[in-house]
Amino acid sequence: MNGEASESGSGNFRVWWPWSVAVFFLLWQVDFQFAYSFFADSIQQEFRLTAFETASISLAYLLAYGLMQLPAGLLLDRFGARQVLPIAAGFSALSVFLFSEAQGFWTLLGTRILAGAFMAFVFPGAGKIARNRLPAHRFALAMALADMCFGIGAISAVFIPTLFADTPWRLLMQGQALLGLGLGALLWMTLFFTKPDRAPPREAGRIKRNLMDSLKRPLVRQGIGLYVWGAGLTFGFGGYWNVKLQEACGCTAAEISKLEMGLFSGLAMGMLVAGILGGRVERLRGILRTSTTLTLVLIAVTLWASTTASTDQLLVLMVALGLLIGTCSLSFAVAGLGLPAGQAATVVAIVNAGGCLSGALLQALPIWLGEGNASFSTVSITYLGIAVFGAWTAWRLPHLKNPSEPA
Repeated sequence: MNGEASESGSGNFRVWWPWSVAVFFLLWQVDFQFAYSFFADSIQQEFRLTAFETASISLAYLLAYGLMQLPAGLLLDRFGARQVLPIAAGFSALSVFLFSEAQGFWTLLGTRILAGAFMAFVFPGAGKIARNRLPAHRFALAMALADMCFGIGAISAVFIPTLFADTPWRLLMQGQALLGLGLGALLWMTLFFTKPDRAPPREAGRIKRNLMDSLKRPLVRQGIGLYVWGAGLTFGFGGYWNVKLQEACGCTAAEISKLEMGLFSGLAMGMLVAGILGGRVERLRGILRTSTTLTLVLIAVTLWASTTASTDQLLVLMVALGLLIGTCSLSFAVAGLGLPAGQAATVVAIVNAGGCLSGALLQALPIWLGEGNASFSTVSITYLGIAVFGAWTAWRLPHLKNPSEPA
């Protein structure tokens, strides 16, 4: 984990500065992702889109983002964050501007695909910077803080209608594009004027071997499984499942929105706590075994109580679930344990891709079940199964220790 170089500068803010700017860019990206849902109606009316076309524009971003994770990780490991990340940031800002100038469905769709493809570099890029430049024992905290951006973005997006109620969506996107361009320039400066990454391997054959070697490692596969568990429950159980929750408890749409905010608030807090506690490798197994087991119990309690519990009681359960599921941010520390720095971005990208695809699949699965008319019990069994999978994966983790420690 480039421990020596990082530790010698651990008291210097310049060690954290490039990673910090990358995380701010990640927040910018998440805001773009969530903002679409608040002006989708305006776009639908302006271009006279069908509901399917409007939803396809949203899905296109997520699909491109998920599919580009692995190529992004490979390119970052081959050429380094210093060369790749500022270019991706610049094209991300350009994609947002082109989206604001769209004149029809196909240009809206194409620019969202471009945005998803270029923004896919940001999260593994932040992981690459954290692995190469930060103290080794801070990698878990750095990835947890980066992962928190998605929870914070989901919460902050709730205030978009209030803050920008009368602002045209094109003007909002143009402003966001300018902000992204400024952050991209700042990212380039911080990477250019600080110590560069260690020379990455540039042979394509070696990159391919590194990828295959990574996938053969049990800890990498278990890290993927744990993030599949966390992202699947966050975007599945906390997403479409709430429609069934609304039917079961008779909650209003506003109350359901309140429950979702509780889940994401707990998620952000859980990721922060997990990152702080996960600084010691030997704690990872205990944290994940405890959180996945309690998540299984709490989901069962939530399902059982949903028909009789008050909104405030359900809110407490949702916050608690978020706190527990937030430990999935430690998946990156588990998957990266013992791997050389030259494979950091690839492994982060593989784990993140698993979470993206899991979240998308489990959000859509209840809709597919029964052609959108799946029963409450069918949806419940689906997510209880994912909770069992997470606990099973965590309990299969071996005793973990820092690779620098003697056997």
